[in-house]
Amino acid sequence: MKAETLNQAWVHQAQLDAERGVIECRICRQRVGLDEAISLWRNGVLVFAVCDRCAESHDVLLHPTEAGLEVRARQRSPLILRPPGTGGAAHVHRG
Repeated sequence: MKAETLNQAWVHQAQLDAERGVIECRICRQRVGLDEAISLWRNGVLVFAVCDRCAESHDVLLHPTEAGLEVRARQRSPLILRPPGTGGAAHVHRG
């Protein structure tokens, strides 16, 4: 499926979810209440949504382009993979 088709599907589902008072975060893909997210709407259409948890740990950049709005999210702290301990798997630590 093309990226544009996936985005259109997300926008459509987001509109339906918003009517029920929930929204899907574009970073972690979890559905949260509208009061637990930041959402950007343009002409009545949802453009972007980020939950409070992801907003705390990411820098979100919105940049207008000729084609529309470019959105980039970058994690504020590095993702560090630590070597496994005795017999255990490596674990992830968010610095």
